[in-house]
Amino acid sequence: MKYSDSNNFSNQILRNRSFQGQVLNGADFSGADVRGCNFRNAQLAGANFLGAKIGLSRRQIAVLSAGAIAICLLVGDVLTRLILGVQGQISESRSWPFVLLLYGVLSAAGFASAIASKQPKTSKAGRLARTISAILSGALLGFFYAGTATNNNSQAALAGMAIGGVLMFFVSSRIGGQFAQVAIASAGSVATYAAAFLFSATASAFLSTYKLFSGMCFGLLSLLYLWFAFVSFSAIVREIGNAEGTSFRGANLADAKFDISYLNLKSKI
Repeated sequence: MKYSDSNNFSNQILRNRSFQGQVLNGADFSGADVRGCNFRNAQLAGANFLGAKIGLSRRQIAVLSAGAIAICLLVGDVLTRLILGVQGQISESRSWPFVLLLYGVLSAAGFASAIASKQPKTSKAGRLARTISAILSGALLGFFYAGTATNNNSQAALAGMAIGGVLMFFVSSRIGGQFAQVAIASAGSVATYAAAFLFSATASAFLSTYKLFSGMCFGLLSLLYLWFAFVSFSAIVREIGNAEGTSFRGANLADAKFDISYLNLKSKI
C-alpha cells in the first residue's frame, strides 16, 4: 500500500511540537529530532521514523527534575518539622501515641519505597509497594497540614492524615502520568531518608544516656534506612529517564517504520 509523501519532515528539528490528532499517513520523519513531540491520536500509517531521535527532550527533563526537587523540598520540610517536634518527648506525655505513630508510618513508608524502587513497575509487588508508599507519604502530609491549620488539634490532624492517604491512593492508582510517578518516587525517597534521620537521632539519644543496646539497635536501623534512601533516590532518576518523551498514545502506527532500538525500548517499558 502506498501513502502520500506530501508531509516531509526529514532531518528537521521538531522538538516539543504537537501533532496531536493530525493526519500524517506516510509522513517522512526520518532523521528528524522528534524528542518531546506529541503524536497522540494522530494518523501515522506508513510513517517513516527511521533514524529519528525519539524520547525525552531537554525541556521535559528540566520540568520533571524541577518537579522532583520541589516535591523533595516540600516533603522534606514537613517531615523535618514533624521529627523535630517529637524530639524530647517521653512515654508519659499525652503526645506519645503520635510519636509512636510517626515512627511506625515513617518506617513503613521508607520500607515500601525501597521495595518499590527494586521491583518492576508492572509487577504486583512493585505496584503494591508503590501504592503503600504513596498512601503513607500523603498521610504524613495531611497529618502535618491539618494539625498546623487547627493549632495542633489531634482529631483534625488524624482526619487530615486519612484524607491525605486517600488522595495519594487516588493519585497512585488512577493517575498514571509521568509527573505523578516522579512525585510519588520523590515523596517516598524523602520519607525513607527521614526515617533514617529519625532512627539516627534516637540512637544518639540512647547512647548519650549510656543505653548501649538500644542505641546500637537504632544505629543499625539508621544505617539500613540510609541504604534504603540511596536506593529510593536512585529510583527518581530512573523514573525521569523512563518517562514518556515522544508520545504515540492512541496513534495509528500501522506499517510505520521505526529503528529496532526504539522498538526494543518500547517493549521493555
